[in-house]
Amino acid sequence: MRMRVASSLLLLTFLSAPLFAQKLRTEMVVSTDWLARHLDYAVVLDVGDARSFDLGHIPGARLLEFDRIVTARHRVPNELPDVEVLEHIFTNIGTGDRGRIILYSRNPLQAARAWFTLDSLGHGSRTAILDGGYAKWMNEGRPLEQGQCRTEPLPFHARLNSSAVASLKVMRDIVKWRHVLGSSYTLIDARPSDQYHGREESPDARQGHIPGAVNVPWTENVTFGDITRLLPEAELRETYRSAGVTPKSANIVYCRTGIQASMTYFVLKYLGYDATLYDGSFSEWSASAETLVVEQGHAAQGAGR
Repeated sequence: MRMRVASSLLLLTFLSAPLFAQKLRTEMVVSTDWLARHLDYAVVLDVGDARSFDLGHIPGARLLEFDRIVTARHRVPNELPDVEVLEHIFTNIGTGDRGRIILYSRNPLQAARAWFTLDSLGHGSRTAILDGGYAKWMNEGRPLEQGQCRTEPLPFHARLNSSAVASLKVMRDIVKWRHVLGSSYTLIDARPSDQYHGREESPDARQGHIPGAVNVPWTENVTFGDITRLLPEAELRETYRSAGVTPKSANIVYCRTGIQASMTYFVLKYLGYDATLYDGSFSEWSASAETLVVEQGHAAQGAGR
């Protein structure tokens, strides 16, 4: 038993070593003004589908089809595809191994998921999201292109980021030893509150949430309207401070299938905190025959364990 506890503590020590300790990573978000000045110097990826891309996209952008960067595995949807598959995708759209990558989308969750995908492959440090996305670019009357564009392949190689993704086994150990681990980690459920509390009918096999999780819906990261943008830094920090996130905590995020939690993962990284995503999320957790516990109701704010 002591060896198991020590193993979990060692894991969490590794996960909770933030590289940027609360320093805002401003390079992770770019403005439309910045992008307009750097279109010739960045690889711009439109995260979405061919139909929307054909109707209009930022000049020079390449299409990154969202459906190709997620897959079903063991009946769990929206998992990361195999590394070789992702390398092939990013090679074929000419991403390469060097230079800036700028992501945008018509759906902020898709852009965030693409950022998480690239971060898991070791390319997060060169990748940014366009604040306001396609809607802001278009509403400002900036130029657009239509139709498909020819892209020359450029080799892309993964440099795996082992701290980006948590497995079901790791999650079981964390839940089992959460009372021993105490405040060394925060577990964040990014789903809507009704799903977290088990008050809403949903595709989840079971209702409720992973024991010890606090609820911070992904929507608390952004403003809504014609243009979806990140909230100011001070508001984001207060949201996660209230949830128990500290410069020293290991922060593990999940949702139903890993898509909504990708926004939380991105924002925590943007704020300079540690983040790991449980990609199987509640779909995998609740369907596992070996998972014995699912909580309902409310976990104390700031507890996160």
